[in-house]
Amino acid sequence: MFLLMLRFQLSRDQSVGAQAAIRFAKEPYSQDALHGRSAILRCEVEEPAHVEFEWLQNGLPIQDTEQRFKEGSNLQFAAVDRHRDAGSFQCVARNVQSGEEARTANASFNIKWIETGSVVLKQPASAAEIQPSSTVVLRCHIDGHPRPTWQWFRDGAPLPDGRGTYSVSSKERTLTLRSAGPDDNGLYYCCARSAVGSVCSQDNFTLNIIDESFPQAVVVPEDLIVTKNEEAMFDCQFAAVPPPTQEWLFEDSPITNRSKTTVFANGSLLITQVKARSTGVYKCIGHGQKGKALVLKATLRLAEIEEMAPFSPKVLTANQGHRVSCAAPRGVPTPQVWWERNQERIPTSGRVYQEAEQLVFTSITEADAGIYTCHAANKAGEKKQELSITVATVPKWVEMPKDSQLEESKPGYLHCLSKASLKPTVTWYRNGVSISEDSRFEISENGTLRINNVEVYDGTMYKCVSSTPAGSIEGYARVHVLDGSSLPSHVSHRAGILSFHKVSRSDSGNYTCIASNSPQGEIRATVQLVVAVYVTFKLEPEPTTVYQGHTAMFQCQAEGDPVPHIQWKGKDKILDPSKLLPRIQIMPNGSLVIYDVTTEDSGKYTCIAGNSCNIKHREAFLYVVDKPAAEEDEGPSSHTPYKMIQTIGLSVGAAVAYIIIVLGLMFYCKKRRKAKRLKKHPEGEEPEMECLNGGTLLQNGQTTAEIQEEVALTNLGSSSGASKRHSAAEKTHFPRSNLQTITTLGRGEFGEVFLAKAKGAEDGEGEALVLVKSLQTRDEQLQLDFRREAEMFGKLNHVNVVRLLGLCREAEPHYMVLEYVDL
Repeated sequence: MFLLMLRFQLSRDQSVGAQAAIRFAKEPYSQDALHGRSAILRCEVEEPAHVEFEWLQNGLPIQDTEQRFKEGSNLQFAAVDRHRDAGSFQCVARNVQSGEEARTANASFNIKWIETGSVVLKQPASAAEIQPSSTVVLRCHIDGHPRPTWQWFRDGAPLPDGRGTYSVSSKERTLTLRSAGPDDNGLYYCCARSAVGSVCSQDNFTLNIIDESFPQAVVVPEDLIVTKNEEAMFDCQFAAVPPPTQEWLFEDSPITNRSKTTVFANGSLLITQVKARSTGVYKCIGHGQKGKALVLKATLRLAEIEEMAPFSPKVLTANQGHRVSCAAPRGVPTPQVWWERNQERIPTSGRVYQEAEQLVFTSITEADAGIYTCHAANKAGEKKQELSITVATVPKWVEMPKDSQLEESKPGYLHCLSKASLKPTVTWYRNGVSISEDSRFEISENGTLRINNVEVYDGTMYKCVSSTPAGSIEGYARVHVLDGSSLPSHVSHRAGILSFHKVSRSDSGNYTCIASNSPQGEIRATVQLVVAVYVTFKLEPEPTTVYQGHTAMFQCQAEGDPVPHIQWKGKDKILDPSKLLPRIQIMPNGSLVIYDVTTEDSGKYTCIAGNSCNIKHREAFLYVVDKPAAEEDEGPSSHTPYKMIQTIGLSVGAAVAYIIIVLGLMFYCKKRRKAKRLKKHPEGEEPEMECLNGGTLLQNGQTTAEIQEEVALTNLGSSSGASKRHSAAEKTHFPRSNLQTITTLGRGEFGEVFLAKAKGAEDGEGEALVLVKSLQTRDEQLQLDFRREAEMFGKLNHVNVVRLLGLCREAEPHYMVLEYVDL
């Protein structure tokens, strides 16, 4: 048994011996340190695994504090203390597994310091025992390591070396006055300097030896601040044995009794009507039998106050604490500052109070919003500035965004209405992306979002954020895009073709063609159908014969949808209402009235009625005859002369013949086109009835080309005017740089319509007024309608139809340049 225990002990000793011995890589060393500065003692081992560290001071463990603590294996000093950190420090490294322990050599700090102290009276024992010509010893209690050097001061000036009246001991840190007298009076203090720094004494000593023959101040003049033209009184008095003499100086010049200055027997000085030139330093000087003169100084200043800096309006967040400062303006004396609201002073305590020059809100509420006034006043007067405070609250919902069903190709609205003490800022997001920069959307002041033209891909999630500096709220809405109602019974579609049977005005609207398959989804195309009523005449002008000086009237009324526009043409010229003579007028009902007719008014007058669907015209002749003298004598019962009847008969006959020829040609042309259409439609289908902006067919199956030809045939006598027109093909391109915008007239189906000046629009003319229609939409159907309208105006070539002068297509938006007619 003993053998087994011996083997076990031997095996244990061998395993312990196998552990590596602790070896220090870095050990602490003694070093210099400054009192109050940081320092570090380092301790590191070569193999730190399983090793713990402990620090000892004078053999006792060190506990971590804020001033000194263990950082890793090192000992860190945030601020070395000359008392607490004196002594030796030692690092202990201990292996927690083997129990092995190693210690470094001792290290210490050579702490350098300097501390201020006071100046005390060492001899005699108290100030009351100081007598004239006695010895006075003062000691300076400033100390440090290394030992500093000292210097003595009196009344702020250093005591010079080599004076026989005093001596200085650096070892004892003392100042000895051998025979102190009133001339030695003053404030004594000391300063010391070493490698650590320099300091001066805190509590100093004032020496005041009284000698009755020396002047002593009984009343000391005080500094004065007065307003302009006010009086100032300085009081000054000295005492001595025998009595002293006294004088006043201003800017080193003696003051005598004058109109504005009076020196009284008791030594006081009166200055009346103080001006700026009266301000400065006044000296009251007392002279005794012995000793130097005693000089007392006082300053005279004028009161003043400057304007206060204006405040900027402040927006403060509700339910939070805030401080608003009011800086006092520069002034003499220093102005006092206080806050007011509604002419009531802000208290110094409470939820809203004044602290020094600050307005303090412990927790501001909406009721605290308003105007606050900061006042500043001194002897010179009072100044004030107003501050507007707005309290921002978190918005509250009035109407949150809601899921909505919006119809395609029409405007749609999403509401986001909120309120707060400060008007909220509303931002809309579409699929998380801000839409404020998208021209397709408009955000009104109340936060409502308008989608100008709803498209299929607008069916998604929208977010509205209403915010103020106090916070924000969010609302969400999903938009579902509707394709419109189902087709009515009289509308059918086959193979992508939409057919209308007996079109009615209720069929106007947007129609969406949807093409889809399973793998790829669907595509959509929208077209707009406008159903209009062709122009028809309710009242047509008739041939009229009048005497000179009488009144002639042609009546003309037309119906249609849109409401037709009436124009008159006389003698192959369009009658411009703004340029007509006063005796020629176009009435609101469309009638043409000519007062005081002359033979020059004779001729053909044409009433032109047109809308977006078609244009029609009716002609009538005006015959002006001289009134015979015999008729004037016979009165109103006289008959028309034979020549007048003959003239009327010939004119009517010519008109009838003209109409027969025109109708014959129209019938012939119509018959030929009908035969062509029958060839194109073998199944006998009738073409759809469309309007100008919907297709090429017009009233009674006539095409726009047919109407163009009909207009041309009915105006065979006006070929000279038509010969001046140019086809649209010849003027397809019009330079955009030749256009100069004058004013915007409005907004049409495709975009803005504006009036402009065009260079080179007419042959032989420098500039001309034109009407410009812009294409400002990405809708494919509207773009197609724009091209169709341009082609239509390009094909029409008649004096009664506005002309297409050109197209601007080199950049977007595209422009359609049309002839401008001032109706």
